[in-house]
Amino acid sequence: MSTPNRVVKTEVPARVIVTAVLIGVFVVGFVLVAVWQSGRGIAEARMTGKIVSKEFKPYPEPERQITLNRSGAVSGQNSDGEYLIAVEVPKNDGSKKTFNVWLNDKRRYDAVKIGDSFDVGPYLVPSK
Repeated sequence: MSTPNRVVKTEVPARVIVTAVLIGVFVVGFVLVAVWQSGRGIAEARMTGKIVSKEFKPYPEPERQITLNRSGAVSGQNSDGEYLIAVEVPKNDGSKKTFNVWLNDKRRYDAVKIGDSFDVGPYLVPSK
C-alpha cells in the first residue's frame, strides 16, 4: 500500500498580514514624503533679481583661461579681463541683497543689460 502525498498548508495569522501591510504603507509613505520635501528647499532657494550694474576689469595683458566642465572635459579660451555684473535680489523680508556675478565670456556679458532679470542660482533648479 502506498501512502498518499500530503500537502501541508500553514495558516498565516491575520495579525501578521495586517502588520506587514501597515509596515509597507508606512515605508512607501515615508519615501513619498521625503522625496516631496527634498525638492521644496531647492525651489525656495531660487534667487532671481535685476541687474543693477555692469563692470569690465581689464587684465594688464590677455591671458589664457583653462576650465574643466562637469563632465570632465577641458577647454580653454583667451580672456582680456573680468566681466562682472551686480544683481539685486529681493529677500522675503522686503530688503534687497546684491550678488556679484562673474561671467566667463564677452558674448554673455554683452547680451545682458542693466534692468534685465537674472537668475543667480541655484542653477540646477528647473524654471517655474
